[in-house]
Amino acid sequence: MSFPRYTHLVFTSLSHPNLSLFNHAIRALSKTPSLCIQSIHLYLQMIRTRIKPDNFTYPFLLNSCAALSALHQGIEIHGRLFKNGYCPYIPVTNALIDMYGKCNALDRSYCVFDEMPERDVVSYNALLGAHARFGEDMNGAQRVFDRMPARNVISWNAMIVGYVNAGDLDSARSIFDKMPERNIVSWTTMLIGYTKNGIIDLARVLFDAMPDRNLVSWTAMITGYAQNGRPNEALALFRRMEKAPVKPDAVTMTSVISASAQLGGIELAEWIGSYVDREGIERNERVLTALIDMHAKCGNMEKAFRIFNEIPRPDVFSYSALINGLASHGHGMQALEIFHRMQKENIEPDYITFVGVLTACSHTGLVEDGLRFWESMVKDYRIDPDADHYACMVDILGRAGKLDEAHKLVKSMPMGPHPGALGSLLAACRTYGNVEIAESVAEQLFELEPENTGNYMLLSSIYALGERWDEAARVRTAMKERRVNKLPGCSWVEVNSNGLGFRVKN
Repeated sequence: MSFPRYTHLVFTSLSHPNLSLFNHAIRALSKTPSLCIQSIHLYLQMIRTRIKPDNFTYPFLLNSCAALSALHQGIEIHGRLFKNGYCPYIPVTNALIDMYGKCNALDRSYCVFDEMPERDVVSYNALLGAHARFGEDMNGAQRVFDRMPARNVISWNAMIVGYVNAGDLDSARSIFDKMPERNIVSWTTMLIGYTKNGIIDLARVLFDAMPDRNLVSWTAMITGYAQNGRPNEALALFRRMEKAPVKPDAVTMTSVISASAQLGGIELAEWIGSYVDREGIERNERVLTALIDMHAKCGNMEKAFRIFNEIPRPDVFSYSALINGLASHGHGMQALEIFHRMQKENIEPDYITFVGVLTACSHTGLVEDGLRFWESMVKDYRIDPDADHYACMVDILGRAGKLDEAHKLVKSMPMGPHPGALGSLLAACRTYGNVEIAESVAEQLFELEPENTGNYMLLSSIYALGERWDEAARVRTAMKERRVNKLPGCSWVEVNSNGLGFRVKN
């Protein structure tokens, strides 16, 4: 049993607790997020027993309100503070500024700050934190920062956090470079800013320059690689992390598993799965969902199902991972069965779920079902179709030979022509020998993907199948004139659980 829980248990066994005991219990409970609500209950008990809170009670109580985003309760406590005359006490007013900031009530933070007869660096930092949390009005934050009589590393870090959250990485880096002294939070915040915005190479330069690294730093860099389609680098860094005195946690492993899923290697997936078990990584829902996705993408649906059944109450993410895995590996009917089970359990599907559902319909030739699911996605679930949904629907229509309908759907895409949808339609044109639509689609693909040799080769083969040899030759000539070279074949093999690629030249 944790100390705060023990404190609460002991406290509730007392018949007549005094102010000191109330303060001790409220303080202990306020430090554990899951128990913050209990600290507010104790405060209400104080009021009922006519024990008057003092200036030691309120800062911890307001911390609980902040952790719970309990703005209404915080306002009510603020009223009592004003009535009891504790507002001029700096730790109390600082806690008020912080509470309002964490409850996204920046205007109230300013009201408290402006009325303070005396302020310290914590007061300014609390106000900066209110700005930084949501990246709001960073011009205002900069004005507060500039007028601070004194700053500490927390002040500088708050500004970096704010600019990162506002997406202004240039200003964040300017603050970072001007810092008289940096700590690991400064480095890691800047690193996370780069990785979240896909500036991976610069993030790696910063990572390598860090004087010290903690779990968050390693995880941020690994996650950056995994989320930006660089799985080999994510796994290489993870292997390096194994030699560092830092143990990965569930968050780290979620990104490592994601990287492994992108490579699709069965042996690598098995090694990652056994690592999770061997190292005692918490098998929470995010880790289990990532494992489902990894094994499904590797085609090991038996293991994906086994892990899925470990989850007591599967959510939309775990269902979607399983549905997409089944649909992508030729188990379309089973994918739709899982989708119907998901609906029976009243779990609302999201846009990723419908990518799997539409893929399942495409691979099983269920045109009418695909149209019905499309309509349900838009009308019942109010999901705006994205490029992946359109590509699936075009594939459904194209495989069924409904090329005119597929072409009309492509032209109606609100985001404009997309290589995925156009590529599906061009492949269908080859199957059904529709040269007219193929020519229209191919021209768009040549503009969108000028170096994709597959589009040229596909159009050339469509002409050849129709014995239109002159047109086929013109496509090959156009490839030479535009210097589009046929890419060599590429294969992947696993060596000691590492993905290695090799190319075959003519």
